[in-house]
Amino acid sequence: MPFARFLLTRSVGGAVVVTLVCVNTLLLTVFGILDYHGEKRRLETELRGDISLAADQFAENLSQSLWYLEKDQVIRLIDGLMQNEIIAAVVVTEQGEDKPYVGRVRDRAWRASPLAERPAMDDVIAEKRDVRFDNTPVGSVEIFGSSRFLERDLETSLARIVLRILGLNAALALCVALIVRWRVIAPLARLEGYAARVNLGADTAGDPETDGQLDALRFELGSLGRTMRETVRRLSAAERKYRDIFEHATEGIFQTTLDGRMLSANAALARMLGYGSPEELVATFVDVGVQLYHTPEDRRAMLARLLVEESIAGLQVRFKRRDGQTIWVLLNVRLVRDDAGLPLYTEGTLTDVTARVRAERRLEILNRHLSEAVRERTRRLAEKAAELEAANERLKELDRLKSGFLATVSHDLRTPLTSIMGFAKLIARDFAKFFAPFAAGHQRLTGQAERLVANLNIIESEGERLTRLINDFLDLSKIESGQAQWRDTVVDAAVLIGRAAASVSADFEAKPEVAFAMEVADDLPPLYIDPDRLTQVLVNLLGNAAKFTDEGRVRLRAGLSEGFLRVEVSDTGQGVPRESLEKIFDKFHQAQAGDTVADGQRPKGTGLGLAICRQIVEHYKGRIWAESELGRGSTFILELPLSQAVDAAQPVR
Repeated sequence: MPFARFLLTRSVGGAVVVTLVCVNTLLLTVFGILDYHGEKRRLETELRGDISLAADQFAENLSQSLWYLEKDQVIRLIDGLMQNEIIAAVVVTEQGEDKPYVGRVRDRAWRASPLAERPAMDDVIAEKRDVRFDNTPVGSVEIFGSSRFLERDLETSLARIVLRILGLNAALALCVALIVRWRVIAPLARLEGYAARVNLGADTAGDPETDGQLDALRFELGSLGRTMRETVRRLSAAERKYRDIFEHATEGIFQTTLDGRMLSANAALARMLGYGSPEELVATFVDVGVQLYHTPEDRRAMLARLLVEESIAGLQVRFKRRDGQTIWVLLNVRLVRDDAGLPLYTEGTLTDVTARVRAERRLEILNRHLSEAVRERTRRLAEKAAELEAANERLKELDRLKSGFLATVSHDLRTPLTSIMGFAKLIARDFAKFFAPFAAGHQRLTGQAERLVANLNIIESEGERLTRLINDFLDLSKIESGQAQWRDTVVDAAVLIGRAAASVSADFEAKPEVAFAMEVADDLPPLYIDPDRLTQVLVNLLGNAAKFTDEGRVRLRAGLSEGFLRVEVSDTGQGVPRESLEKIFDKFHQAQAGDTVADGQRPKGTGLGLAICRQIVEHYKGRIWAESELGRGSTFILELPLSQAVDAAQPVR
């Protein structure tokens, strides 16, 4: 490569050399300026030191001659001092006088000449000393040193600095040129040749000569060469991959000019349109709008949209195959423009969706039939809904009538029952007091008397049961109809639980084989609730536990659980079947196995107690449920939210 290339700043080598030379010149110039100013300061310091030393010596030598006013001797001393070329002037003044006593000054030819008055000089360094003789001032001497010789020395130093800069730059330029040629220009030339071969389409992959040239590169250029080679390999692989995709794609791929000529097509498009090869397809089509589109207007409309939107996705149109059949295709196409923004050609993909279109049409027919069927079915359902609504209103009216009837009948039954129970008690008391004593000693009369007393007790017991049934009917009817009165007040939960347990203590005393235990937490908060209703729930649960437990234990536990007052009543009875755990809270339902066994073996109930308990608990936004397993007992759990708690009020005791 000619060396002249390094002089061209547009070449890489020339640019590197010029840049380095400029940078080096700038640095050397800066250091030269620093050296120049340092030399100037040094020479000025030396000059000032020489003038000062000369002034000291001359003042000492002049003291005796000036004391005795030996003017000739003073002149000879001055002439001797003027032999030094750096001395520009010498002025001797007597003590107390302003006018010079004697002196010498340089003229234009730099010769010493007598001095008549104090000289006015530029670029000089002046040193003044007092002259003393035996410590007595006799005058003064002033010596002026010139800097003209200093400037001469500085010019010499500057010339040396400039020569040094030029020499170093020349050496640097030569060295850099050689290094750049060896390390930069030659490797770049190999890279340039490699890029040119790649640009011409030469297959450089696996070429030993090319790989050897690129592997010979070092440092950053070596990394650049390896990167270029890897990039070329990736681009070649991507091109092959794209070509494989283009040739083996299942969708048709095409390029067409705006006037309708087919530029390129893949094998899938040729098969789709009934041609043997893509080449045959490209050679056949000269106007795709007429030869390919079922309706040429579809292509004109598509081109008009492309000029505005640049691309169209999911356009469904009809094409004509080679054999004359019509197919439906889904077209994705975009407009390609040149650098100036002018349209060049269109390219895109298409998919044969003929089967899907036919299926959609069949589905559309089915949907139409289905819609008609749905409308007919909806009409019938609307009629049925109207009938059900009317039936529901009739049921609501019957329910209201039932509730009113139960309330009326229960109230009317309770009054005569009270009379029957009262008279039964009176008859039993009077019979035992007045008639039974007459049967003493007579076996048959005694038996009949006992039978009469037992029958009266049955009348009283059944009357009480019927009264409880009527009371339960009334309570449930009032709760369901919303007519129940809730006497809410602040109560101490622990005290109320204790009272409920005391109310059923007689049931447990009558069964010594059943143990009762109660565990109540100390931190129970007061509740704002109807105490009679809560007592009714607790008594019902404890009464059921005592009624259906033959032996074992019944346990009452009360405490706090995640924002709720939780009360558990557990027993060791026979348990409740799993399928009856929810049904036992229904009205008039009693379990047929487990705790509730054959009639006559358990006290009879109404089947309303647990239903009333659930109504009361749910009124206070709580919940009640049962957990049981046959043969292992039952646990009834109720939870009341602590939002019912009242902290500010005083609990009722």
